[in-house]
Amino acid sequence: MMKPRLTIFDEPVLYTEGLSKLLTQSKIFNTIDVCNSYEALSQQLKKEPPEFLMISSNMLMLTELYTSIESITSENKNIKIIIIGNSYDIIDIRKLFNKGIKSYLDKNSRYDEFIKSIHALLLNEIYICDHAKEKMINFMSSEQAQKNLRIKDPLTRREMEILRLICNGLSSKDICEKLFISINTVETHRKRILLKLNVKNSVGVVKYALENHIID
Repeated sequence: MMKPRLTIFDEPVLYTEGLSKLLTQSKIFNTIDVCNSYEALSQQLKKEPPEFLMISSNMLMLTELYTSIESITSENKNIKIIIIGNSYDIIDIRKLFNKGIKSYLDKNSRYDEFIKSIHALLLNEIYICDHAKEKMINFMSSEQAQKNLRIKDPLTRREMEILRLICNGLSSKDICEKLFISINTVETHRKRILLKLNVKNSVGVVKYALENHIID
């Protein structure tokens, strides 16, 4: 089987040259090219697209990264893109995979993890570095906890109404005047909302409402 070619899109030159020498010693790749500008990368992709492409978050903003990946994968279906990210959020990492990347490593990933990701890609698997995987597990377990919470004990219509007013910055006194109910009733509803959402205060209520698209 022919060895794949790799293109590294990153800076500074000293770092990319060092990585290139290390990878040459590993004898995984047939050739390793380094591009330090998007123009050079575009020319390389038109002339001789590699099988593997490593893109660093140094080179592009996240939004530019999304559009570049879409454009690269639409023209080169077989290209395997590895992103070296800057501790991106799980939602951003998910989006990068949806756009077509095959491997995600963080800037704190070590060289041996980079090699592990290459071997996974050679087997047509995807790879997520340990640091991001840990974040993903935490994110999924908290997401699941939120789902369970909503299924077990949903907010009543009145509680939802009070939640929206809390999010609009109204105090208990404002709410009782607006809804024509006693301040004690408002306080009881407020306590139940905090309990059901498992939050400590109004800030937690607003955060929960935003994350679950209850308010925009």
